[in-house]
Amino acid sequence: MEANKNNNVGVNHHHHHKEEEDDDELLKTRISSHPLYERLVENHLNCLKVGGIGDRGRNNSKSNQRKAEHSISTKINPCSSMQLNQSELDLFMEGYCSALSKLKEAMEEPQQQTIAFINGMHSQLRDLARPTHLSPDVFLQETERNNSKYVD
Repeated sequence: MEANKNNNVGVNHHHHHKEEEDDDELLKTRISSHPLYERLVENHLNCLKVGGIGDRGRNNSKSNQRKAEHSISTKINPCSSMQLNQSELDLFMEGYCSALSKLKEAMEEPQQQTIAFINGMHSQLRDLARPTHLSPDVFLQETERNNSKYVD
């Protein structure tokens, strides 16, 4: 009798696990067919590009898109019951798209500040290296001329 009970527990666990996998697949299908899905993938790719991850010398955008889609589909798990109704899914997709847009902006800000700093330093160095009307030779000549006035 005990062996039969243990066998039923194993079958129930396997059946429950299979249902969860089916729910996961159903949710992935619903997400990938959602009208905002393309925007979600695009926002995800834009975040990867800001971080320099998206285009490491490769211009294979289809491959990058598939990687982003896989990454999104394996990370999205808004609830364990998988019983999202359409309005909940809409809200989730809108929220995720918005969060990715904000993340991209947050990632870009320090880069823009760094670029502005580097450009400012470059401009200052260029100004320092530019010959001026008072270059060292001219300065010496001016000093000699001024000194000769006092010698007379």
